[in-house]
Amino acid sequence: MLKVGILGMGGMGWHHARRYPHVPNARIVAIADVVPERLEAKEAVAINLASGETALDLSRAARYPEAAQLIAEADVDAVDICLPTYLHAQYAIAALEAGLHVLCEKPMALSVADCDRMIAAARAADRRLMIAQCIRFWPEYLYLQRLITEQPLGALLSLNMFRIGGRPRWSPDNWFLDPKRSGGALLDLHIHDVDYVNAVFGAPDKLYATGRITEEPESYDIIHACFNYDGGPQIHMHAGWSTAQVPFQAGFDAWFERGFVRYADWKLTVFDNLEQTEGHPADIEPGDGYLNEIAYFLDCAETGAQPSRCLPESTRDSIVLIDKEIESIKSSVR
Repeated sequence: MLKVGILGMGGMGWHHARRYPHVPNARIVAIADVVPERLEAKEAVAINLASGETALDLSRAARYPEAAQLIAEADVDAVDICLPTYLHAQYAIAALEAGLHVLCEKPMALSVADCDRMIAAARAADRRLMIAQCIRFWPEYLYLQRLITEQPLGALLSLNMFRIGGRPRWSPDNWFLDPKRSGGALLDLHIHDVDYVNAVFGAPDKLYATGRITEEPESYDIIHACFNYDGGPQIHMHAGWSTAQVPFQAGFDAWFERGFVRYADWKLTVFDNLEQTEGHPADIEPGDGYLNEIAYFLDCAETGAQPSRCLPESTRDSIVLIDKEIESIKSSVR
């Protein structure tokens, strides 16, 4: 039984915490947060995702007002880092150096250099490090990946992915809206689809991106990116924060040689009738991305296996692709 501490009990900390009762080989024994009300852990923090189950009993978990104190003093085997992005590298490295396994929320870090430091710390400590890129574990996206690799509908010709939501104004001290601390919509939102494409296809042969600066300087709140693969599919990804508060939405349209798959309004539909407009639901795996990624990480930590489905070197390369998009955006507006 692995003993886990959660660093950060904001919205994502709650989303993670709610999954642990459903995994048999771990339990939450400690939580940390600098906000006293959140440390009480009595109710979920509102963000742009539905909170899910209402009951969560953390009454027996030890409380720490600082993440560093939990790492230094708590009797834990692993930590689940749900802190703001600009703190990921700092606390992941501290936990690894303390001999703990680390599951860290996405994005991995604000810079490739910080990603490299995290990877080096994991190797030196011989501990497992995994970034919670949940789309790699989401049933609908896993189904799409199987279609791409096994080709029951033929080769993938083109893929359009989207991810949009209202500007995240709920964070303490508005850190989400400070690109120096969050990376803006590129690293908070768009990274999901970039990381998925990187996991399935690797780096593209050609990349082109455009972005629109809305309120904050150097914060690209609306992004369009095109990844092309020689002899392979063309991929377009669109993401952005709306100035008006709109419901969070994500999905994709996938063109195959003998079919079309659409994921929209949280519904996956397959069109494989070449004569009539006739769609049908897909047979997907149960669970959700948060539960699946947490269960997978815990199995790796318990057995000592490397998280091959989501290696930190791979998620680091997704940050490299974001940097290349920024270069493309800047070159297109000169």
